[in-house]
Amino acid sequence: MVTEGRTRRGETARLVRGLTVEDRQAIAVLDLQRLARENAGRAVQLSEPIYSVVKCLRLWENLISRMEAGWRRQDYYMVYEYMNVLTVRDEIEEFLDAMPPGTRAKAGWCAGRLDARYRDVTHEDGGAELSKYWRPLAEGREIRWWWTRCPDELPPGW
Repeated sequence: MVTEGRTRRGETARLVRGLTVEDRQAIAVLDLQRLARENAGRAVQLSEPIYSVVKCLRLWENLISRMEAGWRRQDYYMVYEYMNVLTVRDEIEEFLDAMPPGTRAKAGWCAGRLDARYRDVTHEDGGAELSKYWRPLAEGREIRWWWTRCPDELPPGW
């Protein structure tokens, strides 16, 4: 879909296509570190992380695409599902901070484009809406900008 002169889908796919061998290796290291954290204390070990670098970007992009489509084809989308994806955005930030500069620039460009799309379908409310559901926000401990924005259109089931 193209809107306002820019491609509205495929930011993550575009990033993956542009990764060099070195970028892929850097991301693989982060994914292995994430896998170790996810497997800590598990009786059954995972073979790949649930929240890998690319999967986090895809989850962020999927949420944004749903919002851009006006939550079409959604019977409901609970606020807790929405907040789960906001925690995925938290992970993206951590991944970016841990990447070598060249990989960070590429992944940061992708995240930046997704973030711009997110800003287009949300408005700043200082966290008023989400603070009803997220204690760190209500207590003023959560200040990351994606947490202080509210969807312009709340989904069914919110």
